[in-house]
Amino acid sequence: MSIMVNSSKTQTGRTKKGQVAVREDSGSIKACFPRSYCKKGQIKLATGISLVNGWEAKASLLQRRLQIELEDGKLDDGEGNFRLSRYQEILKDYGLRARSRAGKSATLTDSDQLPPKPELSTLEIWDVYCEYKKDRDLAETTYHHEFRGVYYRAIKQAIEAVGENNPLGVHNWLLENRNSKTVKEVLSQLSKAYRIAMKQKLVSHDPYEGMSEDIQIKRKPKVINQSDDIENDSDIFDRTKAYTWDEAQIILNYVQINCPHWYNYLKFKFLTGCRPGEAAGLWWTDVKWEHEKIVFDRSYDYRLGIHKPTKNEHARIFPMPKDGELWNLLKSIPQGDPKDTVFTSKSGKKISSHIFQTTWLGRDKSQKGIITELMKQGKLVKYLPPYNTRHSFINHQINVIGIAPHVVNDWCEHSEKVSKQCYRQTDTRITPGYGIPTTASQQSQQQSELDQLKEQLREQQEVINKLMQDRKS
Repeated sequence: MSIMVNSSKTQTGRTKKGQVAVREDSGSIKACFPRSYCKKGQIKLATGISLVNGWEAKASLLQRRLQIELEDGKLDDGEGNFRLSRYQEILKDYGLRARSRAGKSATLTDSDQLPPKPELSTLEIWDVYCEYKKDRDLAETTYHHEFRGVYYRAIKQAIEAVGENNPLGVHNWLLENRNSKTVKEVLSQLSKAYRIAMKQKLVSHDPYEGMSEDIQIKRKPKVINQSDDIENDSDIFDRTKAYTWDEAQIILNYVQINCPHWYNYLKFKFLTGCRPGEAAGLWWTDVKWEHEKIVFDRSYDYRLGIHKPTKNEHARIFPMPKDGELWNLLKSIPQGDPKDTVFTSKSGKKISSHIFQTTWLGRDKSQKGIITELMKQGKLVKYLPPYNTRHSFINHQINVIGIAPHVVNDWCEHSEKVSKQCYRQTDTRITPGYGIPTTASQQSQQQSELDQLKEQLREQQEVINKLMQDRKS
């Protein structure tokens, strides 16, 4: 793995001396200098960095230092000879020792004065931390959206506003310019970044230690915005967050007439309870006609334009009975090659859930929204985001059809925490006589039990009446 960073550039946009790489080479970590640097050939030097977990962070910092030295002309004597003594001093400065061999192209020349060890900036610490996290436990989308996106921009803007060596100023600027949830997460991750750097002996202390602990997250009333991209299963059993099956049919009927291109995609979501990215990422190879099943094996992230594993990172199977509604829906779509996407946009490209959300909600006066128009017509009474087709399916299967919750969980795969919490709530609600929707057979059974109870009460009342009459006589 090469540790490469952007170097200083000339006004023409070209690097001054080329890039230094600090990478694994022949079982050890070496510093590799560009061929264009030395007229006698490429130089590869041992670094003394152990090839163990976490070596990348130290290699990245050494690479940055060597790049600066190279571009400033401090690693050669002006005649194409490598200043090996300077290189050894730099290694010593970082607590490293190695036997350096550079062949005929290397010549020992003395340095009158070693430049001071460059201080690591907060953003440099953040860069090292991001690479450390990426190689361990970060999903690619989280890495790009949060760590290299939201968090990075917040840190960068705060430092530009208050200065580099002002942690308290960064803290205060973030509180004034970002929501409390983001500030708490940024400061917490910054502290972790510095603690990792301390373990690598790259810095001496953590200036952000404890800064996130006293920040209270202010929860505001939820407002549905067009830009929302809600994918949260925490309220998936809340019936107020689901459309009834009759309401789902009203929505589908409207879509079939007014925006038919979205009909198959939307109906598929209602029939399976899958997440938007899972519907967009479905390939024809995932439709197992011979087994009458669908395999949800991946999700599509339209923002990064990549396929990734499902949220719980393993495939799940969904039943598709032959000649059933789901079977017939997919049979009505022209089938492509195995790795062709089942549902596409009007232009034949992969579906963007953001574009569909605009169709769902509408755009001011320029575009009617599916739900907003149905609400104007009085056919729906509430707005729910497109993600809540999932809520609608799950609630319908458990509370109306009567499917056991653990079976529905196998089909839709909520997180274990959500499943346990919400199933307890469902079990509590499903008690005799509380008006939970039931199937026809369950209604018949309940009516039979009610009739038996009435008959028992009638017989008991007759016994009581008779006893009362006996007492009077």
